[in-house]
Amino acid sequence: MDTIVQAKRVLEIFKEMSQIPRGSGNEKGISDYIVNFAHNLGLEATQDSEWNVVIKKPATPGYENRPSVILQGHIDMVCVKGHDSNHDFTKDPIANIIEGEWMHADDTTLGADNGMGGAMILAVLEDKNQQHGPLQVLFTTNEETGMDGAAAVKEGQVTGDYLINLDTEVEHEFCVSCAGGCHVNVSIPLLRENNLPGYDAGLSLTVKGLKGGHSGIEIIEQRANANQVLARVLYDLEKQYSFNLASFVGGVKHNAIPSKAVATMSVRNEDIEAIKTLIKFYEKEYKHEFAIKDPDLTFVVEEIPTPETVYADDTSEALISYLYLAEDGVHSMSQTIEGLVETSDNLAIVSEGTHTIDILVSVRSSNKNSLEYLTKKLLLLADTLGVSATRSGGYPAWEYDKGSKLEEQVIALYNTMSDIPARVNAVHAGLECGLLKNVLPNTEMISFGPTIISPHTNMERVHLPSVEHVYVFLKALLEKLQ
Repeated sequence: MDTIVQAKRVLEIFKEMSQIPRGSGNEKGISDYIVNFAHNLGLEATQDSEWNVVIKKPATPGYENRPSVILQGHIDMVCVKGHDSNHDFTKDPIANIIEGEWMHADDTTLGADNGMGGAMILAVLEDKNQQHGPLQVLFTTNEETGMDGAAAVKEGQVTGDYLINLDTEVEHEFCVSCAGGCHVNVSIPLLRENNLPGYDAGLSLTVKGLKGGHSGIEIIEQRANANQVLARVLYDLEKQYSFNLASFVGGVKHNAIPSKAVATMSVRNEDIEAIKTLIKFYEKEYKHEFAIKDPDLTFVVEEIPTPETVYADDTSEALISYLYLAEDGVHSMSQTIEGLVETSDNLAIVSEGTHTIDILVSVRSSNKNSLEYLTKKLLLLADTLGVSATRSGGYPAWEYDKGSKLEEQVIALYNTMSDIPARVNAVHAGLECGLLKNVLPNTEMISFGPTIISPHTNMERVHLPSVEHVYVFLKALLEKLQ
């Protein structure tokens, strides 16, 4: 694009990063790339056991007495692909396809979250004309799966007066607070039995065509959750026709709203056509319910070989009951910040283990007490149904530091550089700032970044003019911070 002038190098670096597999838990390659990038610039760079990288760059002459700044982002990406994609995230590069003002991948997540922020940081380090005070860079790992990298950062490993996180996904928005969260892990005993006599046919039922999306940022859209929709349909279906559930899987990531779920079952052959007709009726009902938020919702019924084994009644009942009864989506809205989701959850993944059916629920809240309430509610439901549930993966909220000198300077400068005024907000998603505050209690923090649409889905795309704008602003900010 002709409009991408100053950020041209950013896009080149991002393309290099896109050649390196960097799904959460597989970050050594990208971590090594960053270390080598820094060493080639003659900069000090260190890796820790989590593959976090810290880079230090001295102040430019005349800027030695300026506040010290930490530039921070995560190097892992969410790996989601379209249901017909053959992409292998462990070895295949991510396509960088430009159409008009947008870049997207080839039916996979793009990794602009947070790769574009990382590319900006590396471009800043490389720019010999960039003026700045004492500069440190912190790249963290496993942000998308539990913020393990940020949690492993030790006191003294990185220091600075200010920290700029580049993981916000709407240009013009500056984040000063974020939600905390945890996971609820439900384990239902997987009891199987031989298929029962008389159930001489098999059916699969797929819920698909949903938008899915980021389970924090986009939970306010109140889109359909494929896992819960499928459970609702199965609950109603069993009131009309007898069947034996043989499998149930749905969702791929804890922080992605499930867009597809599939169940298989044994049924009586004489009921097949009637079941197909009833599910078509259900489809119309659900299309009406989600007409605005998920207009492409689709139910697909297919005949399959008769399952040889099926879930025992106790397993099937516990699974459907939990997914039917569990709260999903927005639980409460903030009473202090208009339009901000305070507390939510996502019935993220249903999967079969060797001995259990596992349900992973992701819970978020900017209010500790509300987080505790919803988490305990989900745990209590499991206990009531007689199945096991545990809590894991807790991370703290990032509380608003009102009156921050950093915020004041950032907003003032942005408003002089942009025709669109800056908007200070909180985000219903986990940012690493909450964890990093534990080891940097006196460091003022703010987060911003370019516009990214549909992160955590195969529809992810980044607005290239916003990459240019944000990068130009970042460079100006580093020069002017006092």
